[in-house]
Amino acid sequence: MSTADMSAADTGAADTGAPDAPGLRPLALTAFVVANLCAWSAILTPAAITLALRVREIDPAGASATLSLVAAVGAVFGIIGNPLFGRLSDRTRSRFGMRRPWMLGGIVAGALGLSVVAVAPSVPVLVLGWAVTQLGIQSLLAAITAVLPDQVPHRQRGRIGGLIGMGQSAATTLGTGLLTLNATSLTWGLLAPVCLAAITVGFLCLVLPDRVHDGRPRPPLSVREVASSFWSSPRRYPDFAWTWVSRLLVFMGITILIVYQTYFLLARIGVPPASIAAVMFGVLLLENGVSIAANLISGYLSDRAGRRKIFVATAACLGALGFAVAGLSQTLPMFLVGVALLGAAKGVYVAVDLAMATDLLPAGRTEAAKNMGLFTIASLFPNLLAPTLAPLVLGIGAGPVAAGAPSGNYPLLFLVGGLFMLVGALAVRPIRGVR
Repeated sequence: MSTADMSAADTGAADTGAPDAPGLRPLALTAFVVANLCAWSAILTPAAITLALRVREIDPAGASATLSLVAAVGAVFGIIGNPLFGRLSDRTRSRFGMRRPWMLGGIVAGALGLSVVAVAPSVPVLVLGWAVTQLGIQSLLAAITAVLPDQVPHRQRGRIGGLIGMGQSAATTLGTGLLTLNATSLTWGLLAPVCLAAITVGFLCLVLPDRVHDGRPRPPLSVREVASSFWSSPRRYPDFAWTWVSRLLVFMGITILIVYQTYFLLARIGVPPASIAAVMFGVLLLENGVSIAANLISGYLSDRAGRRKIFVATAACLGALGFAVAGLSQTLPMFLVGVALLGAAKGVYVAVDLAMATDLLPAGRTEAAKNMGLFTIASLFPNLLAPTLAPLVLGIGAGPVAAGAPSGNYPLLFLVGGLFMLVGALAVRPIRGVR
């Protein structure tokens, strides 16, 4: 997983910064934004491209089902890892700071996990490597994200959060760009992004004036306290609950696109395996470029209009249309039209839905950290649910595919992705707390 919204929502996991926080100096701010971009590239590039190709090498006959298994297991570790390491980071009393140890430890673990993925001789070893990767990179992301509330004053968080969001949208484009430098080597494709992340994270740790624990005692980290971080009463806070449901449904569609568009191009469009890296680079460049532009424009327009629901619902409907166009396409140009629509939908939705969720936080800022963490779960759960559902859909009426391509009814899977987005648009209607 993988996207701008996830990081922005995660900022609630440790939102202890004061409104008069000193802010980051230009060098540290630049390092922060670049390291965030590269960290997301290290996890989203495998999720979008290279993991699927690696699975296909190990298990060509059952690639779709195996990819679903690997992605689902990784999603479980990702869902657990981010809030867990964020909580542990908040409690860290190291003389090196609260965030640096988890950044450095996370990037080392992530690189180790991807190395295992690159050389795995079997599916179980591949699953193990991807689980370690998720734990490591989620530790890194939790610590990096916490820098925003730690050190950025409230008056600058929207602007800097926008820079972070644009970086995350460009993460897979960066990763696929690296992949095209040595398109014949999957090992390069898996390790180049994480190596670049290691360099940029290392530099960030050198220039970052890290936050130090204040020394005050913390409540015991009990099972009940951890479990309460994953619950907010839908009866007491129905608007927030509907926002959460809409997010879950829309990200079901986005996850289907991210995980399965490589296989769609191989099976439906007939892109040769030797060309898939170059084609995916172009696809992601278009998708993310449109997404970034839509993100910036829609956020500005939503603030000016003082309206959220119409932007969110329209974006989800536009995503449904994009899935229909892409799913029914038989040529690459038509697929690109669908991808452009999906990129626009994703950009608008991510920008405005986060603002809407912030407006509807239960109990205001009293439990902002817990509830923004809960909002993040709505973005992460589809990484588990979508790969579980996909094999069932792919097995319905699967027809012939290009030689060497993965089997399955990928057009139907994309239409199901559009249906999720359409229902996600309808879930916004009951919300009453914002316009």
